[in-house]
Amino acid sequence: MEVAQWLQESLDLCVVTEDARDYLMGRGASPRVIDEWGIKVWDPPLTPCPDSSIHEYYGAHFERFEGKVIYPLLSPKGRFLGFDSRNIDAKDDVRYLLPESRWNPVWVGMPSAMEKIWKGCDIVIVEGRFDVFAMLQVVEANCSDKAVLGSGPAHLSWKQVEFLRRWCAAVDAPDRRRSPHVYMAYDNDDAGKKGTADAIKHLGYGGVQGSHLRYGKPGDDPGAIWDRGGVGHLCETFPDL
Repeated sequence: MEVAQWLQESLDLCVVTEDARDYLMGRGASPRVIDEWGIKVWDPPLTPCPDSSIHEYYGAHFERFEGKVIYPLLSPKGRFLGFDSRNIDAKDDVRYLLPESRWNPVWVGMPSAMEKIWKGCDIVIVEGRFDVFAMLQVVEANCSDKAVLGSGPAHLSWKQVEFLRRWCAAVDAPDRRRSPHVYMAYDNDDAGKKGTADAIKHLGYGGVQGSHLRYGKPGDDPGAIWDRGGVGHLCETFPDL
């Protein structure tokens, strides 16, 4: 049995506890997103991981993730690439990626966003999952057709840039009236500002139109704005989405 199959079958046996669901909704996730993303709480399975080489680091039953909220990471076509994880009561993020992630762009929010991207909608890029939750709330509240993706760290990998170039640089679908625009909404800190500048530069090299979505005050991120004032404050902060 491959690790990917073992993980998927193990996650199928896991559930979202009430505490985890309350936590996720408190961070901006809608019930639809929780179910659509397949978010679960890791309960170590009886069957050990088939790859014994990673037992020492993660545990034979991935005990390192026991009780953590698991956020599956999927390819644009829905292939399982790994997951992010976090405890409800502590910031101790751990990411596990399968070898398939080496040749696939790893985005937070896939493949849910792909239908809009396929249609040629504009794309809003943020950092982590909580920022994606927040921006999805804005898009839904404003009945916007924009897609929302999280790059993970505050920079675009070459695979992510190539993905955006493929879908945004050319208008090749008959129902597209223009090339999609990429809006960068990274955290409002030094790392986010540098990541934004680099992303716009690299996207430009690939023929993709990108711009900085300016908002908030120094140190802000979309998730923090949600925490301060919910969807109403988000819509005030991002009036153009």
